Amino acid sequence: MGLMRSLFSGVSGLRNHQLFMDVIGNNIANVNTTGFKVGRIGFSEIFAQTLKGTTQPVSNRGGTNPIQIGLGMSVSTIDTIFAQGNIESTGQVTDLALQGEGFFVVSDGARRYYTRAGGFQFNAEDTLILPGSGLKLQGYLANQDGEITAGTPITDLRLPINRKIAAVATTNVELAGNLDVSKNPLGTILETEQLYAIEEAGDNSDVEGLYASGTANGSITGLIPNSTTVTVTDGAGVSRTYIYVDADTSTDNDAFNSLDDLVAEINNDFSGSSFTASLNGAGQIVFTDDSGATNDITIDSSNPLLNQAFSTLNGDVFAGSLTSDEFSHVARADDTLVNLRNQNGVSLGLTATDLVTINAQVGGSGLPPGGLTISAGTTYLDFANQIETFLGLTNSDGVEISPDRGSLIINGDGGKAYELTNMDIRATDASGTTIRTAFNEIFDNTPSNYTERQAAKDVQQSSTTTVYDSLGNGVDLTFIFTRDVKNPNRWTWTAKVPEPAQVTGGSTGFVEFNTDGSIKQFTYDDGAASVQINPGTDADNLSINLDPGKNGSFDGITQMSGFNSSTLIASQDGYGMGVLDLISIDESGQITGSFSNGVIQLLGQIALAKFTNPGGLIRANNNLFETSGNSGDAVIGTAGDSFNTNVVSGALEQSNVDLAEEFTKMIVAQRAFQANARTITVSDDMLSEVTSLKR
Repeated sequence: MGLMRSLFSGVSGLRNHQLFMDVIGNNIANVNTTGFKVGRIGFSEIFAQTLKGTTQPVSNRGGTNPIQIGLGMSVSTIDTIFAQGNIESTGQVTDLALQGEGFFVVSDGARRYYTRAGGFQFNAEDTLILPGSGLKLQGYLANQDGEITAGTPITDLRLPINRKIAAVATTNVELAGNLDVSKNPLGTILETEQLYAIEEAGDNSDVEGLYASGTANGSITGLIPNSTTVTVTDGAGVSRTYIYVDADTSTDNDAFNSLDDLVAEINNDFSGSSFTASLNGAGQIVFTDDSGATNDITIDSSNPLLNQAFSTLNGDVFAGSLTSDEFSHVARADDTLVNLRNQNGVSLGLTATDLVTINAQVGGSGLPPGGLTISAGTTYLDFANQIETFLGLTNSDGVEISPDRGSLIINGDGGKAYELTNMDIRATDASGTTIRTAFNEIFDNTPSNYTERQAAKDVQQSSTTTVYDSLGNGVDLTFIFTRDVKNPNRWTWTAKVPEPAQVTGGSTGFVEFNTDGSIKQFTYDDGAASVQINPGTDADNLSINLDPGKNGSFDGITQMSGFNSSTLIASQDGYGMGVLDLISIDESGQITGSFSNGVIQLLGQIALAKFTNPGGLIRANNNLFETSGNSGDAVIGTAGDSFNTNVVSGALEQSNVDLAEEFTKMIVAQRAFQANARTITVSDDMLSEVTSLKR
């Protein structure tokens, strides 16, 4: 019997190590099977017979141990090892891998199965399935609002490709960005034509730049200091030459800079014996005879223009006084109004007691008429100051007189609110019956009179967004912010929409800022609480609340220097109808859809299952597992919430088979099989010896 026991032990070893090889072979065969979990075999000894039992110690003798002989070995377990497999990226969004515990739940409609193999695809019914078996992935579907509410049942994850999302009318617009306070609005700048004034004795204007009317009819230019000359010869043959210089204060050095200076030089050389020179009230040089006899005067200049202006001084001064062209200098602030001349050297025709009336529009509104009565001493500056006062100008330039052209320059205050239009200044005699035409041709509201050097321009920033009505029609809503030049730290705003849409309420208002640039208040001009829009369609009217940010904060609109933001509308909450474009799956298994209207909405969430004893699951075909009495019931939940698990989209979990370990086990199994075979061989030899004893 002893020999028989060794034979049976060897047979059990052969049989069970063959099972060992079967497990190894299956593991190696599934080395590339997605989600495969490696098997592990466990052995135990079989006890068959006790030859002698134990005895307990008595008196002075010790006890004895049992004598037992086993009948070999058996398979105690074949376990499934659920160690994490490597994650391999595939790029396919519906390929899913689990990083951590748990199983995907799939169903055939009658029973549920569990798997780690996540190679899912959409079938013809837009349902996520395992393509090898057709089993449907289970999860939770979101409602039309994109929410998974408590108590949502687990079901097939069916995500219609043609799913639509209904349009939602805009109800809120969030305002943000910065209004650049460093930019200043531009004011209207108006300028008249060039103006001159009579060159009178004592004015001492540089001859260069004087206007000569009569013969030359032009500005005297081209005089070269220390080079240009004027030569005067009287009837007695006395000749003197005078040189033009940059500046001269002497009257006996044969040099001149002004007409006053030239007259003084001539009188120094000729007055009292030949003729006397003077400058009359019309700006003319006058030669008067002192000789009492024929006295032919000649005057010649190396400058052609000046020579022409002096040409009428040539002749017999005894026969009568000789006069030059009328000279005028560029008008200055201290010139009297009655001495002003136009760009052609023609008097404006003003006299003392004349009445000047002023009319204009500021910001499109007419001002009450103003004016002044001219006196002999009323200066050009008095006239400019009167206009400045009438217009109520507050800028530092106001109304000024050009030092280069003598023109009147009116600098309006900045912004369209102070835009100057219809500037109309006229003069008449005291009775109002005689019109001073030459004056009016410069200062009245004839279109060509004033040259607009700069148009009034507001500092504006605008931003446009598309809002949606209840039918999903888009309407471009534009907000224009205009800096308020009348109130510091305030901007007016206007809401506009293109036709046929109309803003029916809450179209204008203002936003005011604190001195630190944070918002102080945001108001509507008409007492509205929202912007009301008739979209011009069959949809309902829109009522849009504006959110400019919390008062005193910087989270909405701000007013800072140096940064001009074109994004003054941060967001709006409406959208048009959209069609599902694509899906994505996050770490928690939530499936979100991106729609053609830009909306991203939750569509569903993948359900996961875990077990108290996953080793108790029963393997089924196609990488599936089924519950058993020893696995425990499936606990259904979601990744990141119920389970310490991440769902990896675009990847698959690979087999957790370790080939090196399996080949090592294969060697062990092979050697064990050989050893058991040797046990049978030796036992057979011993039986042969026993059977030989009868011979």
